[in-house]
Amino acid sequence: MKKTLGLLALLALSTLPAFGQSEGYPRFEAGGGMLYRSYNNQFTDRQNEVGWFANTAFNFSNYVGLDLNVDEGFHGPDAATFEYRHWTFMAGPQIYPLGHRHVTPFVHFLVGDSTLIYPGLKSEDSNETFSDDKLSFEFGGGADWSLTRHIAIRLADIDYEQNYNLGGGSNGNPVQHNFKYEGGVMFRF
Repeated sequence: MKKTLGLLALLALSTLPAFGQSEGYPRFEAGGGMLYRSYNNQFTDRQNEVGWFANTAFNFSNYVGLDLNVDEGFHGPDAATFEYRHWTFMAGPQIYPLGHRHVTPFVHFLVGDSTLIYPGLKSEDSNETFSDDKLSFEFGGGADWSLTRHIAIRLADIDYEQNYNLGGGSNGNPVQHNFKYEGGVMFRF
């Protein structure tokens, strides 16, 4: 009986290294796709933007990574506002609460710069195109659906985005509240 228990204990101990092994996760992800942003413009009421995004993630483990995101939204001229382009450049931590799976949910918090460029407006000081830079942050999350080991569909990345115009804004509105959706394709390495 002692030999049998000893053999079972040894067998149980020999399986411990298997628990420490990861099922494998992508060290690097890159991709892009379409963007929709509901933007609280400082000149008018809420505006709808469409555009593109590019995203990379450097994963330190199956659960934690560094997310880098660049996007550009467009708004054409209408009766209420001028034509403009809206760029954001952000970075921050990305958490995968369940690890990388067939469907991989994630949450992130990003900080960076938001720039509005109005091609039709000229600044008062010179003949240059008017632009407005802001400190920005966004938080939210989404999910990726793995098609293969190296290709995933970004089903959704839904974020709340806030832009701080440190100079007070062109009409005194220091903060804009935006909502953003991104969807596209991610390549995993």
